[in-house]
Order: sequence, then C-alpha cells, then structure tokens
Amino acid sequence: MAGFWRRSAAEPQNEEPAKTKAIEGGDARPQPQAGWSPQVFDDIEWRRFEALCEALFAQAGVRTESQSHGADGGIDIWLYSANSPKPMIVQCKHWRSKPVGVQQMREFFGVLKSHDLQYGTFATSSTFTSDAATFAKSNGINAQDRHGLLQLISRRTPEQQASLLAVAYEGDYWRPTCVKCGVKMVERTPKDGGTPFWGCSNFGKLRCMNKMQMAGKR
Repeated sequence: MAGFWRRSAAEPQNEEPAKTKAIEGGDARPQPQAGWSPQVFDDIEWRRFEALCEALFAQAGVRTESQSHGADGGIDIWLYSANSPKPMIVQCKHWRSKPVGVQQMREFFGVLKSHDLQYGTFATSSTFTSDAATFAKSNGINAQDRHGLLQLISRRTPEQQASLLAVAYEGDYWRPTCVKCGVKMVERTPKDGGTPFWGCSNFGKLRCMNKMQMAGKR
C-alpha cells in the first residue's frame, strides 16, 4: 500500500494556510482548469483537497475512511488494504506558497507512534522544507508535495484523471468549508465597513463563530 505513493514521490523542495481567492463585489469564483496543473490546488479549498487525496487512494484499490470536519487527531484519511495487517494514515495540508516545516512533520510522527504505526503519508498542496523532507525520509513518512501529487495523477488513465478533476472542482470548490461545522462559509462584511471575511453560515444557529481571512485582504 505504501508503495503506491513511494514509487512516485517528488524530490523534496523548499507555512501559510492556503487562501481562497478574494471576493470583489460579488461571487467571483476561479475558473476551473481544463486539465491538471498546480493551479488546480490553488483554486480549491481544503476540503476538496482532502477529498481529492482520498479519491486518489481509492483509485489504487485501497479502502478509505475520513470525516468532513471536527477534531481529527491529526489524521485526515485512514487507509485499509488487504495486503497490510495495519491501517495507514494520511494527513493533508492545503497550504499554498509557504512550505510545510519539520515541526508539522514531527507532530505527524507523534500521531503515528500514538497509534503504533510505522508508516504514514503527509500530503500537501504546497512543498516541504529540506528539514521536513529529511525527517520524513528517516521516519517512515511518505512526503508528497504538489509536484509529487501531480506526478501520481499523471500516471492515472485519462478517465481517472478526469474523475479526479471532477472531485477537485465539485460544488462550491473555492468556498472554504468550516472546520468546526462542515458547512460552507459565506462572505461577511463587518457592520463598521471593515475588511470582509469568510464566516460560518451556522453563526447564530450553532454558536459557531469560526471565521477566516479572505485572500488579498490585509
């Protein structure tokens, strides 16, 4: 099971959460790409990225389990294979320009140990620092950055690639999902006319006050 990722891991490359494109005067979504490129990762929000990674594993014949929101204990996807007595875990980081560092890799290693697992995969839409990549290689962590993921996708059949692209661009792919509630966030403008932000649509219903900054808004 681990070999599916190991065979096509990209060379490590030199932290910032990925941000949704700014909304200027309305619902301006990024235009979906016709084919696979790094731009796809920038167009989509974190939940679509996790769904994409899960679909990529499923295409390889691995049974997957995940949850849409809430505390996950550092595990985004569980993988089960008839060829492995133990499950494998995956952590997904939908970051953009800032690389994943060794701190995040050490934390994931701690999750592996807490579940008595030897191997895991850390997938990111960004890249890894050299220290993070070195740590991963020494500790049974398969580090897949955006380039490695694109290599894997390129080895799928045209039909499989199209299916994965449909997963990435499903629904309101650009609109962030609330990590607490699992619902899509909406554009909010402060009453004082301040900087717009993404706010949970369950605000006032489930007492969810989660919010995040829009890209390009400082």
